[in-house]
Amino acid sequence: MKKWAQIIAILVIGLLGVIIFSLLVATKPEASTITKEKILPVVKMWRAQSGEHQVIIQTQGVVEPIQITALASEVSGKIEYLSPNFEVGQRFKKDEILLSIDASDYEAVQAKAMAELADAKLALSKETALSEQALRDWKALGEGEEPNELVLRKPQLESALARVVSAKAGVEKAERDLEKTKIKSPYDSKIEKTNVELGSLISQGSVVGSVYSADRFEIRLPVSINEYDFVDIEKSAEVIFETNISGTRYSWNGKLLRSESKVDQSSQSIFLVAEIQNSLLNKKFLVPGVYLKAKVFGKVLKKTYSIPRAAIFDRNKLIVILEGNSISIREVKIVRSERDVVIISSGIEDGDRVVTTPLSNAIEGMKVEVYQD
Repeated sequence: MKKWAQIIAILVIGLLGVIIFSLLVATKPEASTITKEKILPVVKMWRAQSGEHQVIIQTQGVVEPIQITALASEVSGKIEYLSPNFEVGQRFKKDEILLSIDASDYEAVQAKAMAELADAKLALSKETALSEQALRDWKALGEGEEPNELVLRKPQLESALARVVSAKAGVEKAERDLEKTKIKSPYDSKIEKTNVELGSLISQGSVVGSVYSADRFEIRLPVSINEYDFVDIEKSAEVIFETNISGTRYSWNGKLLRSESKVDQSSQSIFLVAEIQNSLLNKKFLVPGVYLKAKVFGKVLKKTYSIPRAAIFDRNKLIVILEGNSISIREVKIVRSERDVVIISSGIEDGDRVVTTPLSNAIEGMKVEVYQD
């Protein structure tokens, strides 16, 4: 009897559980359905417009004088005059005397050459007179025959004339040697090095010092082979040189003179040579050895697009926004890549809206929202 009571109790409890579960299911609240709004990527865009792009090539180099000259004596002797400014760094005007050698011996040689010229001219005058007299005598006694050269003393006359020519050459050489006793500045220069002192005895060919151009400087500018393609040497491209000293920016203008037209094997660069035009304002800091940055104005690229670098992905692709704000991925031809912009020659057209915001996992036809700045 007790066993049956337990079974009945279990059945009653199970029945009550089923009834309670059924009531809970029947009375459960209805969940409201929410439609989730689709979120579109927000992008910035750049509207394509073709035009001209001035290529500016960034490079650098060290200032060097455009001329450096070793000063060698063409005559020998003792230095009797030395300019008080014959010191390293001092400036000289063109043809200003730097030093002079004792000219006594060369003045004596000049005097002797002039005396020899005078004697030769006297001898020529005598022979001319004798030749004229011989011609007169022959006309009087020659009975109408033609006189020969010996009768007219033509060989003696030619010899006297040759001595005059030789004596003149001797005088000219003596004058040149005398002039060479003065060593002058070959151009507006500054002293680079001095090798002699007052009273020094020098021989022919001795180097007394060296000078460099005071106001004309040049600089070798390395550029890569790719950059060299945008340089127009024939048009003497403009160059701007800059440096920063003690927080102050200094600049000079210049122009390209030539290209060395030889590739440096270690850097695979080609050196351009530019002339720097000195200015009175910044003259103090334009000296040999100073390091300058340079901007070389190269070719002008016509009918190209200068787009922000952020628009390019996967090396040569960009995204264009079509009508309805769907996107299209384009492959473009890049002719030049700079720090902030990329120059494109084809692949887009005027008026195209180019995405400048990076888009991850962009696919053809995807919708975007354009940010209005």
